[in-house]
Amino acid sequence: MEVRKNKFSFNKIKFSPKEVFSHLRSFLLATQNTVGVDIGYSYIKIAQFQKAREGYLLTNYQIKEIPFSVRDNPRERNALIRKFINDYFSQMKIRTSLGRIVIEGGGIFIFSFLLPMLSEKDLRGAVEIELRKKLPSHIDIRSIYLDYFITDRLEDSRGIQLFVTCIALDKSLINKNLDFLKSFNLRPVVINTSADALGNLLRIMQAKDYIGLMDIGARKSVLNFYRGSLLQFSREISIGGDHITQNILKVLQGISSQASFGDAEMFKRQCGIPMGEEMGNEFYTDLGVVKGERIYAGLRPVLERLITEISRTITFYFRTYKTERLNVFYLTGGGSRIKNIDRFLSTNLKNFSIGSIEKLNSLKAIKGWFDVEVIKQELVMEEAAPHLSSLFGLCIDKGGKVNLVPPREKIEQKALFLLFLFRFFFPIVCILTLAYYGFNYTKKLIYSASLERAKKEIIQLTPKVREIDEYFKLRGLLKERENLLKKAMGPQPLWWGILKELSNITPEEIVLSRLEIEPKIPKQMYLEGEVVGEYTRLDLIISQFTLNLSDSPYFSNVRLISSERAMFSTVPKAKFGIVCELVY
Repeated sequence: MEVRKNKFSFNKIKFSPKEVFSHLRSFLLATQNTVGVDIGYSYIKIAQFQKAREGYLLTNYQIKEIPFSVRDNPRERNALIRKFINDYFSQMKIRTSLGRIVIEGGGIFIFSFLLPMLSEKDLRGAVEIELRKKLPSHIDIRSIYLDYFITDRLEDSRGIQLFVTCIALDKSLINKNLDFLKSFNLRPVVINTSADALGNLLRIMQAKDYIGLMDIGARKSVLNFYRGSLLQFSREISIGGDHITQNILKVLQGISSQASFGDAEMFKRQCGIPMGEEMGNEFYTDLGVVKGERIYAGLRPVLERLITEISRTITFYFRTYKTERLNVFYLTGGGSRIKNIDRFLSTNLKNFSIGSIEKLNSLKAIKGWFDVEVIKQELVMEEAAPHLSSLFGLCIDKGGKVNLVPPREKIEQKALFLLFLFRFFFPIVCILTLAYYGFNYTKKLIYSASLERAKKEIIQLTPKVREIDEYFKLRGLLKERENLLKKAMGPQPLWWGILKELSNITPEEIVLSRLEIEPKIPKQMYLEGEVVGEYTRLDLIISQFTLNLSDSPYFSNVRLISSERAMFSTVPKAKFGIVCELVY
């Protein structure tokens, strides 16, 4: 039994404010962390991811190989899986209850349809009709849960046609996986197939154009074809890594009868498929020496079947989707660790237009797995990455174009999440409200006491305030009298001189009817009178009087402001008004 495990952990935590804040933030943002589970035929994969600013961090992971002796024993296999996951949860500090799982096994159907342009409602009905035609006759469509998405549009003489990918699963399989996650107190947020999850991984890696991807498992391989990151076509072939291991085992048993499946598995990883000059090489093992050409001869039947199935699938894809080239053909899964598998496929698929055939580097999608001061074990990660590719795609962002969690379960999860928020925040809100009320009530008591003290002090100060008020009143009266005294004692016009001067300079024709002193500084005198004389001399007499006033030392700034002749008088007469300033 082989257990490969690795945990990315920070350096020993110190009790610093930064670390305390980090733990608090991780708790509050628990919905951004998730645990992914992928149970294959020969390996159990589990990993925890954390969302960060720069991308997703792989917090920790474990991969456990299922012993060959229990792979086909359901009871022992299930017991081993449960024990492994329980041990993982007890050993690791899991900070989330959100779970995602990749569905494996029978009951998964992935079909591609070419349908006319329809509304969303009609399109779903058309997908269900086409799905009925594709499903085996013994399967009831009512026992199937499906989801679909549009991958491309084709315009031809029939109009716009839609390429639609439909992923359908048996409801019992979904319920089985839901119960599996819930048994570990994980809340199912995403359930998806490996094919769509790998498409999400390609999206994160910014894949473009037409992409081929072969997920090589133990008992089978799945050929997936994408346009960018959208799954267009998927086909399963019944050839996997264990078939190659079995053929290598037959060769090794020809050397030693004690050769085991583990010996063949180790040879497959370390020596792989002999290519070119390696045909004549001798490979030294604990069981003896074996030539490369003998290994290749033993592998030839399964390799020829593999190339035949891949060629048929690529040809069908090219014809159906009207394309002639794959930008890249990726290899992933545990079987992609077979040495020289990429070289072998490159050599035998030359008749197809494929840009390159290479192993998928899924670590490109994990933006921060080695950037957070974690223990670096890159060689271990490179070995583990092919097994974790589906988990990477499943646990990043939405996990793919479809989510096979039933609507009822999603509603229950939202209700549980709201209940969690209520239970978490309601006590906090109550405590904060009570604290706020207590704070305000305390302030009120303090202010009330201060107000009472102020009232008592005001009552005590009332007599003094009255005295001060009387003081200011007396002070105002004194000020007023002081101003009057200043005015009385200040410079005044020579009133006797003014009156005498007026009598001297006023012509005989003028009779003054009004003399008014305006209280301005300097004082102004308003004169109003009447002139009687000849018509031709009325204006002259008024002008002469104005000049006399201007020449007098008692007056200044003399102005004629009005002059009006009496039109209906029997005697030539005119009224006038003059304003002048008095000289002090």
